[in-house]
Amino acid sequence: MGILMLIFTLCRVLFLIFNAQHFPNYSFLDFFAGMWFDLITTVLLFYPLLLLELFPNYNRKQKWFSWATRVLTFIPYFLGILINLIDVEYFHHTASRSGSGLITMLGFGNDLGQQLPSFLTDYWYLFLFLILFLTGGMIMLKKVYQKADDSAEHKWPKQSLIYVIVIGLFIIIGRGGFSYKPISTADAAKYTSPENMQLVLNSAFKVMNSFGADQVEEKNYFSEEELTTIFNPIHQYESAGRIEGQNVVVIILESFSPEFIDVLNGSDDNYTPFFDELASKSMLFTNCFANGKKSMDAVPSIAASIPKLMEREYVTSYYNGNQITSLPKLLKSKGYQSGFFHGATNGSMNFDSFSELAEYDQYFGRTEYNNENDFDGTWGIFDEEFMSWSIDRFSEMKSPFFTTLFTISSHAPYTIPEKHKDQFKGGPTQMHDAVGYADYALEQFFEKAKKEPWYDNTLFVVTADHTPASNESLYINDYGLVNIPLLMYHPTDTFFQGENDRIIGQIDLMPTLLDLCGYNDKFFSFGRSAFGEEEEMTAYEVGGKQVLFATHEGEKYSISMQDETLIAVYQIDDHLQMTNLLDKEPEVTKALEKKLKAFVQTYNNRLLNNSMKVNE
Repeated sequence: MGILMLIFTLCRVLFLIFNAQHFPNYSFLDFFAGMWFDLITTVLLFYPLLLLELFPNYNRKQKWFSWATRVLTFIPYFLGILINLIDVEYFHHTASRSGSGLITMLGFGNDLGQQLPSFLTDYWYLFLFLILFLTGGMIMLKKVYQKADDSAEHKWPKQSLIYVIVIGLFIIIGRGGFSYKPISTADAAKYTSPENMQLVLNSAFKVMNSFGADQVEEKNYFSEEELTTIFNPIHQYESAGRIEGQNVVVIILESFSPEFIDVLNGSDDNYTPFFDELASKSMLFTNCFANGKKSMDAVPSIAASIPKLMEREYVTSYYNGNQITSLPKLLKSKGYQSGFFHGATNGSMNFDSFSELAEYDQYFGRTEYNNENDFDGTWGIFDEEFMSWSIDRFSEMKSPFFTTLFTISSHAPYTIPEKHKDQFKGGPTQMHDAVGYADYALEQFFEKAKKEPWYDNTLFVVTADHTPASNESLYINDYGLVNIPLLMYHPTDTFFQGENDRIIGQIDLMPTLLDLCGYNDKFFSFGRSAFGEEEEMTAYEVGGKQVLFATHEGEKYSISMQDETLIAVYQIDDHLQMTNLLDKEPEVTKALEKKLKAFVQTYNNRLLNNSMKVNE
């Protein structure tokens, strides 16, 4: 167990080296606190071995016993080290230690099997560390097992006493001490600053701790009467509907970020020339935020206005069978036919199942595309071909139609078709080249769509699912971590032009589009229309930290809370988040705290009560 704890410390050193930009103010005490979580993790992993190896008996020299103990030693070593090494790189993308949701996500479709070769190619050094740590651990363990077994010299009463004492001791350690509740990931905040919690935690502990932890806790910050005055998820718009009877196409670009887009970051790098051109003819939202850090968070946020405010992604959570309100479902009453288009392998990230739950009329994936010549070898169908094919399917639908088109080519391993291999060089990483190709595919989509009779009668909404990994400080704080592009383009309606600095989240797209389409009935939504008079407000959760973007007296702020404790308040214009206003602006903090807690209470209690709908 001491050997495994040593390896866990080495894994934490690697984790810090590869993610140093996230932890600018760590100290030795963080590693010391991390050893406590390593000890707890080691105990939890070795419970089966302890139960067998210390159980009173005189047969420890038997071959079957030797094999059993070796297997029960190797499995915890392998799994514990593997999950910690995975997070050395995966943390770049999620800004949080992995929980059990990672295992569940990899189980959907054939994603893991398809991407494993690219993982081995791109992250070969992590596999070398895995082999090195396992080999080193086994060599040291061999010396441990060379000790002579003397159990036959000790009588049953003594063995039984040792068994009871040791197992009891390790139950106490595995619980994290004598507290009423077993230790959880949130308890890391007791041992370090909020920004270093992920450094202190052990990924294997996070995975084990999050299994079976799907259910959220009921919150009672406010009475029901007071709650609805602060945050009311029931909406009704009386507008005639600016685009009533017109088509709506929502395009979700995989892993796009303002980091690549000149019109949003003010640079001249020119990685997305078409997006920049399209933005000049569109309404561009400059304060748009994702409501999660994964693709699996984006689809419920956009299609059903359900943000991620819990540990597990909604589509894999305990609540994924709840009744929901969704865009395709509500637009049906306005005569809309709907379709969800995703070029990945059917079943990927459970999108096909969620599209049924959201009541899209049809799902179109790699299977429906039915041409493996355009398969990228890992993930799905290349964007250019799949988006062109999708236009043909749009044209077969009856107007008005509502479609969601999710791209894939700017996802790792960032494969570009051979015919375009040298077309997008110039970026510092493969990601930049893949973004260039995705931007080119978007351009080809619009060039073809222009020729269709439905084009002039269509609102195009272009956004992203989440931000990618970044080494720039601007894109790894609470603001930059989820700041994504959003534009609305209409070929014949000049209303959709200019810049809009309103706070808007992915969850606001459903109420915004319902408002624009003239949907006048009451509906449930965690978001609100970008063209209404409701207060600007959106939220997300990552690594147990809940963040709200909202306005107060005309100013835009973010506020974050970890384990019921407020930790930061920033003005949104403070993009680098240099000035924490938590203690400097008590009135602002108090007002924002009410909004955040009202949001969380509504979210948790509505999930628990399966009441994400209008009461009839």
